[in-house]
Amino acid sequence: MLSRNNFALALVVSTLIAMTSICQAEPISTTNTNSVETMTIAEIFANKDTLKGKMVRVKGKVVKVSHNIMKLNWIHITDGTGENGTDKIIFRSKTESVPVDTEVVAEGIVDTDLDFGYGYTYSILIDDSTFTK
Repeated sequence: MLSRNNFALALVVSTLIAMTSICQAEPISTTNTNSVETMTIAEIFANKDTLKGKMVRVKGKVVKVSHNIMKLNWIHITDGTGENGTDKIIFRSKTESVPVDTEVVAEGIVDTDLDFGYGYTYSILIDDSTFTK
C-alpha cells in the first residue's frame, strides 16, 4: 500500500506526464469539425502511430465514467469493434461528462503509449474531448 507521501508524489508525476503529452500535441483547428472523419475504435488502435496528435471522432456507447481522475473526467466508450483490450477507448475531458449507457459522438486528440506508473499504462487516450448525442 502506498503511503500518503508516495501517493501524492505519484499523482504529481502522473499529472506532469499527462500535461507534457497534451502540450506536445499538434494544434488542431476545431472550428470545422465536419472535416474530421468518424472512425471505429478498431481503426484508431490499428493506426495509432499515425493518429497521434490528431483529432478523431468515434460514435459509440458510454460504458464507464470516472470523475476527477487527475482533474479529468475519463469516459470509456465502445462501438462493437476491436478485440479484448482494444474494444473500448477512453476519452478525457476537463469539463464534460456523459451518463453511462448514453450513445454519443465523441471527439478529441489522440495521445499514445502513456505510462503513469504503478501499472497504469495506456496504449491510447483521447484528450480535450467533447461529446454530442
